[in-house]
Amino acid sequence: MQAPKNDNKNPSADPHISRRDLYASYASGLFSMGQSELLTMVIPMWAVLQGASPAEIGAIVGARSALTFFLAIHGGALMDRLGTRRVMLFFTAFTGLLAAFYPFLPWLPVMIFLQMMIGFTSNMTWMGAQTLVAQVAKGDPGQIGQFSFYARIGNVIAPLLMGFLWDYAGPRISFLGVTCWSTVMFLAVWQINPALQTPTNTGKVSLRDILPKLSDYTGSLNLVVMPVVAFTLAISFTRHATNAAENSFVIVYLKEVGFAGTMIGAMFSMAEVVNGVGSLFSGRIARLLPMTFVMIAFTAASIILLALTPFMGGSFVLLAGAHALRRMFEGLVQPLMFSLQARAVPRNVQGSIVGLRVTNNRLASIVTPILMGLIVQWFGLTIGFAVMGVLLCSGCVALGVVVYRSKSLQL
Repeated sequence: MQAPKNDNKNPSADPHISRRDLYASYASGLFSMGQSELLTMVIPMWAVLQGASPAEIGAIVGARSALTFFLAIHGGALMDRLGTRRVMLFFTAFTGLLAAFYPFLPWLPVMIFLQMMIGFTSNMTWMGAQTLVAQVAKGDPGQIGQFSFYARIGNVIAPLLMGFLWDYAGPRISFLGVTCWSTVMFLAVWQINPALQTPTNTGKVSLRDILPKLSDYTGSLNLVVMPVVAFTLAISFTRHATNAAENSFVIVYLKEVGFAGTMIGAMFSMAEVVNGVGSLFSGRIARLLPMTFVMIAFTAASIILLALTPFMGGSFVLLAGAHALRRMFEGLVQPLMFSLQARAVPRNVQGSIVGLRVTNNRLASIVTPILMGLIVQWFGLTIGFAVMGVLLCSGCVALGVVVYRSKSLQL
């Protein structure tokens, strides 16, 4: 069964969706992803400058995901309740403000607290960007693919910009660079037409409106009973498990075989570019092939390429090519996943589904490094990659069987 045709592939075909809204949603993706990269780079360097120990740096970096794991579902529900645009504007401004204060409070407990806060607020802006494009594009995989492409541009630009600011303007100015970046993102989100939002609360916001509610969590978790939602969460978990393995043990392997940090950085930057290019083909693939089977196949191919890492003889060309190809496959899958979820749930719970997905992804990011660490400790690094690959591919095979047996998932 083919996916239903989207009548809004041309933004001008819908009088309520202008090109300004669509391009503003693309810009929100670029700046929210870029903002995350800016913070990922500047905060560890600042911690080193303050003389933090490796354990302290680990605590600072790890603190970034703590609040997001527990509050992502609440954040998504807030967007449904108060409106994505309004919530995203608040958290964009708050992130910029926290970044400006960061260099003036260089004490470890305060840095950990700020990192928890800024990690949550910056993740909320990325969640908001995903929700915005789902609402604006109405699940069209081509438009969401372009959104993913522009988001990856932010990933490429941000580290280069931060490196330049750090080297030539100084660490304190680097944090102001994050503030300026957030300001531009605020202006981009401001361009979104408020009429596109369908919040349940359009009046004055009270404290009760913004506090977490048990109903937010139960309502989001109830979405899992929908087959399409359960499938996309499984795919998302597998993708992030693969990324978590890559971000930890692939880097360890590359250092072990003697690659310099510059070469590793170049490899990852090149892969981000290819990832963005891959996302541009999602719409075309969705029109030609069943999306669920495509997502399983490309996810499995990505896992196999990761598992082959230690078997490539330490060749930079082979390793870089495999890494780039893997990221291209991920770039193809991500918009399809966003598209299926956006189509599966009503407009008034788009934020909730994004919050559920982010919580699911954070769980994968927490569990996978621990599991792979135990596997590598038991089997060694080379066999550890193969064992992890077999486990993750087994999950893809199980998903394939489920989709084959369920006509409702053959989209």
